[in-house]
Amino acid sequence: MKESTLVWHPKVPSGESGGVEDLPRLIGMPTGLVRAARQIMAADTLTPALKQALRAALEALRRHAEAPGEPTRISLKELTADELGTVADVLGEGAIWAQVGGSAAWHIVESVLTGLWRIEATEADGSKAEWLEVGAIPQVVLTASQRMPRDTIRIPEQMPPGAMNVQSLLIELQERTAAYQPGAESHVINFTLLPITEVDAEVLTAVLGQIPLIIRSEGYGSCRIFATGLRYVWAVQYLNSTGKVILDTLEIGGIPGAAVAAPEDFEDSAIRLAEILDAYSA
Repeated sequence: MKESTLVWHPKVPSGESGGVEDLPRLIGMPTGLVRAARQIMAADTLTPALKQALRAALEALRRHAEAPGEPTRISLKELTADELGTVADVLGEGAIWAQVGGSAAWHIVESVLTGLWRIEATEADGSKAEWLEVGAIPQVVLTASQRMPRDTIRIPEQMPPGAMNVQSLLIELQERTAAYQPGAESHVINFTLLPITEVDAEVLTAVLGQIPLIIRSEGYGSCRIFATGLRYVWAVQYLNSTGKVILDTLEIGGIPGAAVAAPEDFEDSAIRLAEILDAYSA
């Protein structure tokens, strides 16, 4: 039997567009947050507004280190374009990127400080907003993963020729998502251990569908995470250095751990950001 890889859109689909070809690519840096490389500004050019935003991020990291909770947003709306560029330079680019589509398009990049995210939202009219967020995962990702997917799927009674395991897989997915309680341990279906036919893969991806939420992580080896159209079901694919899928899985549970900051990360990030601010104030 030929082993088949589940094929998901490498771009973020959107209800506001007629197709996927004109939408931003995820693989690589989210286009909405790409900035020209430039030298970091000298310490004495950090404006009061910029210092205030970074100190607010520091306090949020410290709070989450003591008691992780709902994500904390730090507004950047008072900053100029140059100041926003400095935020990007100071915080850098971490291991995780994400895009969320829908009524607006959100481009998300983790900073080099785990648990501190930089987010840009583009509305349908073209207006943009940018902010920082401290949390295990940004709120827009949490919200999209809960509101966009369906809680049930329609499993075909008759399968096409060549199908082998897909019907039992779909039944298992439906049962496990119905029984899943937030916070419980995720269940992983590994297609390396349970190979599927090409027809199985086509039926599985067609029935599950996909919502406009994609995450790319380099933190635990290179992987890409697609939110399927069934709540709590994620396609997580691990890649080798050439971009080939070497491990193909479905996870039933909360947002996959490869994309989520751990509780101990906040304390470390708070220490590092305090050191950065001290260096700029010296």
